[in-house]
Amino acid sequence: IVTNYHVIDGATSIQVRFSNDDTLKATLVGSDPSTDIALLKVDADAGALTPLALADSTRIEVGDAVVAIGNPFGLERTVTSGIVSALQRNVPAPNGYSIDHVLQTDAPINHGNSGGPLLNTRGAVIGVNSQIETGGSGDGNVGIGFAVPSNTVKSVVAQLLASGKVEHAYLGVSAVE
Repeated sequence: IVTNYHVIDGATSIQVRFSNDDTLKATLVGSDPSTDIALLKVDADAGALTPLALADSTRIEVGDAVVAIGNPFGLERTVTSGIVSALQRNVPAPNGYSIDHVLQTDAPINHGNSGGPLLNTRGAVIGVNSQIETGGSGDGNVGIGFAVPSNTVKSVVAQLLASGKVEHAYLGVSAVE
């Protein structure tokens, strides 16, 4: 759980709280606004952390059962369940570009679930919860949530580890009607 994230005079302060209620400072290794993914470094004993496995998101099928974990509306460690309701969606990234191959789920995802894992029935991460559709009715979930697929996360994290940034190819051409 990222509990505090502040940028003051260009300096970023991040704190992460774990399920045992330990809170540690974290540093930002890098972020990718084109996929809404960030990589944080936390100095902790390796034995104190248990990473979740990343599944192959190309093996996901519509109808697969999923579990979303997050902190909606500040309610810590919330678990909801649903199914994968569509594949290959495109949703807008924070920088205005499009995130491709996004997973759509009906698992209740709300504000605060962002950055939490979307898990398959074996407990492996198939995506990172990113956005919801509100249907223009406000801030709450209307049954459509989106997660960045785990294969995209693997690629982005590898690039962030290597260089602290992610390179995305784009043509740079736009059409006008």
